Amino acid sequence: MSPAKLSSAFLGRSGSRTNSPLLLFRHHRLDGLLFFFSSSTAAAGDGEKSSRRPHFVVEYLINSCGLSSTEASKASKSLAHLKSTEKPDAFLGFMRSRGFNDTSLRKIVSCYPRWLAYDAERFSLQRTIQPRLEFWARLLGSKDHLSKLLKNYSRFLSTSIEKTVMPNLSRLRECGISDQKTALVLRKSPILILRSPQNFGDLMERVERMGVPRSSGMFLWALWAINLISEAKLDAKLRLMKSFGWSEVEFFAAFCKSPLFVTNSEEMLSARMAFLVKEVGYEPSQVALRPKLLMHSLERRLKPRHRVMQMLEASGVPCGTKQFSTVMSPSEKLFMEKYVIPHKEKVPGLLEMYLAACGKGSTT
Repeated sequence: MSPAKLSSAFLGRSGSRTNSPLLLFRHHRLDGLLFFFSSSTAAAGDGEKSSRRPHFVVEYLINSCGLSSTEASKASKSLAHLKSTEKPDAFLGFMRSRGFNDTSLRKIVSCYPRWLAYDAERFSLQRTIQPRLEFWARLLGSKDHLSKLLKNYSRFLSTSIEKTVMPNLSRLRECGISDQKTALVLRKSPILILRSPQNFGDLMERVERMGVPRSSGMFLWALWAINLISEAKLDAKLRLMKSFGWSEVEFFAAFCKSPLFVTNSEEMLSARMAFLVKEVGYEPSQVALRPKLLMHSLERRLKPRHRVMQMLEASGVPCGTKQFSTVMSPSEKLFMEKYVIPHKEKVPGLLEMYLAACGKGSTT
């Protein structure tokens, strides 16, 4: 596919070109990009063995890049040809000038040690690294989001933007999913968008077969959830929920409402279902209609809030709705303001119990 067609496919219905992450990326010529990311960026002196690498490289990686001794030893094998710190210093200075902190740089250097040997005179950093950094920062929403993501997933920078990322983004946009919504998922993990276009298309079809249409507001989250678990694990969770009384129809209906519940471990799902059925008194079918309950922490939300409602009821304090699922939904701040703080004097020990149950310590 030509660059022009790729650009058009990515922009899709996005409206103004000035808001597209692609705009910054395509403003730079990428002639040097393949050279930069190629594993064949060999050292001058091809016959030099790694055992002859200057000792200063390991020390530099530890002292200037923050790598551990093990990481530095491994990374130094790609830098045997370095004779000075001129190129590494230039690279680190370039990255720091663009807002990347030491933690992000350590992760980048650990994954891409060859970047330290980049020849700034032959291929300018502005034409190689910068376009990719700007593309991802724009897509994720900010440089801060990019820095946070780099701490755990720096390898996404080596994925082809034109061959992989753009086609996948284009498919999401065809479903009416905005870049802003996509960014919410990518900030958690970019793995979904890094699948090959063929595999990404297969994943979309699989989610549709599970009952989530592409027009659904849950489609993107369903993609993310199914991307994280294998079919075998999904089948195991289906069997688990059936053991609690769900039908297969109820399982997939629950998935359509709250896809992320399937990303919980079987142990967590089992414990939460047991609590909701035995302690709260829900029928399994009632939980199936409210699958978001299975996403809440048992120890930090379900149990503490249930205990609060029990104490209020036992003290004769009117607290409005008694719908359990409604009580579980508010943020921590709103729950405290509505159900705990106003009644802490009337119900002795309420506040202390709740804070202790949530692991928040004393009230002082």
